[in-house]
Amino acid sequence: MSKTQRVFLRAAERGVQQSNQWWQKKRHWYRSTLDGTQTASLWGVVPLFEALNAIQLAKPSHPHRHMLNRFARGAERYLNPSLEPVAGFGPKPRQRNPGKTTWFDDNGWWGLAFLDAYEATGRPRYLNDAMIADQFISVSGWDTTPGRPGGLWWNTNHSFYAGETLAGGTLLSARLYAITHDQHYLDDAVKYINWADVWLVDPATGLYARLRKPGSYGVGSGATAAAATTAQARDSAALERNPDEAAKLSAAAGDQGPQLLGNTEPPFVPLPMPYVQGPMILAHRIICEATGINSYCDRAEDLAQRTITVYQRFWMGPQYDRVYLHEMLELYKQDGNPDWYGMAASNAWRALRKAHDRHGLYLRTWYGKKPVNAGSSKGSLQLHAANTAVFAWMAAIGR
Repeated sequence: MSKTQRVFLRAAERGVQQSNQWWQKKRHWYRSTLDGTQTASLWGVVPLFEALNAIQLAKPSHPHRHMLNRFARGAERYLNPSLEPVAGFGPKPRQRNPGKTTWFDDNGWWGLAFLDAYEATGRPRYLNDAMIADQFISVSGWDTTPGRPGGLWWNTNHSFYAGETLAGGTLLSARLYAITHDQHYLDDAVKYINWADVWLVDPATGLYARLRKPGSYGVGSGATAAAATTAQARDSAALERNPDEAAKLSAAAGDQGPQLLGNTEPPFVPLPMPYVQGPMILAHRIICEATGINSYCDRAEDLAQRTITVYQRFWMGPQYDRVYLHEMLELYKQDGNPDWYGMAASNAWRALRKAHDRHGLYLRTWYGKKPVNAGSSKGSLQLHAANTAVFAWMAAIGR
């Protein structure tokens, strides 16, 4: 382990230890904020899952493995077995309502975290958990409406197709194929990519876009105005109950594009978000390595080079941008290109200097800005854990 890796490992271990300040003894799980009582959502706590994965990968040990296994057992409580037609992981633990709004992009991030846990521990149950998340996206997340060419929904309300679901779902399927060699995982990953290359590319940058709404294909929509209105109403109600999910929409817009809430939402939003590009880049590279089809490697290289040019400064917040840094580190591990590592390292060092508050918690952005600048609540576990995860992956993937 290099000196740089040791520095980041110490920071990551400190961040994980500090996360105990969010622990709710009564519920045996984490709060979303330091001063709040709400249990952390799946989206709010996934960075901590990834931090624990990376720490065990960086320095395997019994204490690290124990912490990871304890967290993973808690993570399994987010499974909603009552969802139809297949089970999936819901936004909060122990939900059993078959009609509960559930986010497909969350299942992508959760499934990838379980895959990292499988890599870190070798426990088959975590591979099975990742397969559950993947099946939920594949079976319930893909639009099969006659008259439409497909697309991956953001959530079970079916209001729009999301770049986030595309990213998590494609990388999850690609990684599962590389592990299991089961053809249907490759078929899904290629299907998602082929659809996105036609319907979800930002023409200005050549990167993958934010969203597309049904009926904006220029082909038969297969939907009624009443159905669209119903989906919008269900989304509005669900977002009121799940503020972490609503925050995704606001963060996606930021100063870079239109607000994505309410009836002002446009039919196509080209905004190329970093946490969509990172997983898509790595998915292409994995498919290339697993199949020998070099065009996927070429596309991964092209996308990566474009992102380095486009993302001179990150605007969404560590809870989103840490996904991009992680996957670019993984790409560096695969192809050895120092540009990818250099980009991740420069931002990680900046975070190490600037992301801590006066109490030593990682509750600021990589630029030292307050949580509100990242669309985050005061005392947010998600923000603290996202910074911690960046440090942990720098420790796990070093040079």
